Amino acid sequence: MRNAGTRITSLCESWSATLTDAARQEHPRFAQELLRLLDWDQPLPFTPHPESESLGAIPYVLRAGGQTTILAYFALPGTLTAPSSMVDRGLDFCPATRALVNEGRTLNGHFVWISDLNSSYLYDARTDELLLWADTPRMFESELAPLLKRAAVERGALDETRHPPRSFVARQFREWRAHWQTQIETLGRVNETQATLVLDRLSVLRFLFEHEIFRRTKWRLQQRFEEIETQAWSGAPEGCGAQLVRLFHDMWFDWKMALFEADPALDRAMALDEITAPLLRDLGLQSHSKFCVATLLESFNHGEPAEKMRVRMVPDGNEDREQYLARQTLETIDRSRIEVDLAEEGYRALFYWFDKVVALYERLGAEFDAKNHSEVPQQEMLDLFSWSERDAHRPRACYDHMAHACQQGILVYYNSPQQFRVARLMLTLHIIARYHENRHPVNEFPLLEQALAPRPKVLPLERIVRQQKNSVEVNEIFERI
Repeated sequence: MRNAGTRITSLCESWSATLTDAARQEHPRFAQELLRLLDWDQPLPFTPHPESESLGAIPYVLRAGGQTTILAYFALPGTLTAPSSMVDRGLDFCPATRALVNEGRTLNGHFVWISDLNSSYLYDARTDELLLWADTPRMFESELAPLLKRAAVERGALDETRHPPRSFVARQFREWRAHWQTQIETLGRVNETQATLVLDRLSVLRFLFEHEIFRRTKWRLQQRFEEIETQAWSGAPEGCGAQLVRLFHDMWFDWKMALFEADPALDRAMALDEITAPLLRDLGLQSHSKFCVATLLESFNHGEPAEKMRVRMVPDGNEDREQYLARQTLETIDRSRIEVDLAEEGYRALFYWFDKVVALYERLGAEFDAKNHSEVPQQEMLDLFSWSERDAHRPRACYDHMAHACQQGILVYYNSPQQFRVARLMLTLHIIARYHENRHPVNEFPLLEQALAPRPKVLPLERIVRQQKNSVEVNEIFERI
């Protein structure tokens, strides 16, 4: 007697051949038989959303012990692209699976399994990651079926499935980005800096639209971007390039994000639909998990050994800086500044010291408020004129902490165009994440130009340290004399 695994392979292999001659109503029977072979005897069908209905996918809910919910979609043959071909292009979805996983996220499923009984994709719906895939029924039988059996799911096998390592995801994204950099340079006739700027802009867009920070226009601009993406997928994508350029212009006009400042040559290149339409289609097939700060930083872990080291370096404490920050008061904080050298300290030092400066502003702001509260007589608590006069003495650093940190509090030295690119992108993402974390809505994004500067031959901080060391040496000589 053939075992269950063999029966699964036979069922899947007979599916496409049967469907070519059989009526469409055979579709549910094959799907239910596959589920039965995986010990799901009573799957719960549900009414499909328009996306899955238009794809002809039959949806089921699989619940194991009340802990894990799998949304299973069974598509018609030819609906799914072979997973290996998508992975080889650095993508996480094919068009059909992207639509179905989006639907699955709204239904609060833990996992989404999509199959046409030939190809199969398994996603973690909570993180948007492609966990496992199979190009053929035999591959499904050996790699996915053991995890999808009811008993295995009840034991937590899917929850214990190893997610793709960040290094793999980052490398995959870097290779995708390198492919598109070449395409943009060649078709758009722009230089490397301009081509990489486009990809950085799109990375920021994906990150930004998942973080609520802007007080106004955010939803309108996000809706416009989604409409442009939809047009890129349509049969008539003409004009989506020009619309994307206008969106970039409006983001610069509304939010003053330095990455989106107009560049005429780049605008002409991105107005070309033969570049923008396929680029946006590919962008939509990338997992949300790729557009986080840690993965994007890791994607720059390539090239010369020193540059790879800067990506991975863990920032060290600096006693001189710590003491300098500890000495700051409400009277001195607006003029204080620390300097970070990317070449020596690595990119993570940017996050570390930026957060140190912002934490100092927050502490002094709380100190200012406590001092004012203790000095204001009770009868003046509701006197707006008195309150306004006292608040006028608040240090500028204690208003918008992130903006003042960029304008005055921290100066980051870079030593090459690559270091400038990475620092600007990482600082932009980090500030977005901090605003979102603090639930601090803003009207405009902080200007980053004053926070980034070319590295001088001798850093001012190094010069001061050397002078101090020389003074100590001179004093020691005089003491010996």
